[in-house]
Amino acid sequence: MLSASTLIKNIATLTLALSLPLTAIAHERYILPSHTVLSGEEAQSVSFIASISNAIFHGDKPLGDNGKGVVPQKLAPLFKRLKAVVISPDGVSREMSWQAFSRFSVADTQLQQSGTYRIALVQGDVPMTTFIKADGKKGRFFGNKGKVPSGATNVVKRTTASRVETYVSFNDPNNTALLPTAKGLELSGETHPTDLFVDEALRFQLTYLGKPLHKATKVKVVQGATRHRNQRDEAIIATDAQGKFSLTLSQAGFYLLSANIDVKGKAGSGIDIHHHSLYATLEVFPQ
Repeated sequence: MLSASTLIKNIATLTLALSLPLTAIAHERYILPSHTVLSGEEAQSVSFIASISNAIFHGDKPLGDNGKGVVPQKLAPLFKRLKAVVISPDGVSREMSWQAFSRFSVADTQLQQSGTYRIALVQGDVPMTTFIKADGKKGRFFGNKGKVPSGATNVVKRTTASRVETYVSFNDPNNTALLPTAKGLELSGETHPTDLFVDEALRFQLTYLGKPLHKATKVKVVQGATRHRNQRDEAIIATDAQGKFSLTLSQAGFYLLSANIDVKGKAGSGIDIHHHSLYATLEVFPQ
């Protein structure tokens, strides 16, 4: 079996062997759908699992809960901030119920309208302060009530936000699935997210606050089942100055696409850096 890294070809600006910052590789998140394409005259249902896990598509910790599940104490504050939504083909957004189990969260949604649905878990800005302690060890605290210890250096006031999503089409896909919501870092572009095939060029674009990302950044693409490979076989793609990037995949399966950006805080805001993360699950089909 060929490794995923050998299957990704350069279409626009592809850069391999680039390193991501630590914030980009820690605590990856995903939503994995049971189906991404369905058809029929009657309504269909799709099931999902979501997890915080560096073993792509193998659950480690749950992500999201409706108040009835098993919630680790450390994750409870995160779950309170998460907004679980489904954006229907007509653009209407509704809430979605997730229930946590020991290693992942689960959800169902029903598809009645024809078109493409966007399923997302969105974490809004969370204040965080990072610093280096006097003994050289890294430290941090969330919120605004913590105290920076005496003698600490490299103090940075931050916010951190994330978007975790996937896409499902029922009958005829529409072209509204990747219309930006104008909140945070999002995936857009020419290619429809459920119409992906091996050996075909996939063309996407990153947006920030609904507009093209006007800075070159890096996008990571990794095929699932990393637990069953000796190497993760990640590919790092450099976007252009408009946030656009392209790739071709030569093996069918589920892939996790992720990106991270740091945006400088406005003068007088009290925030040095706004950090945004994006995680999108895509399914690639054989020809």
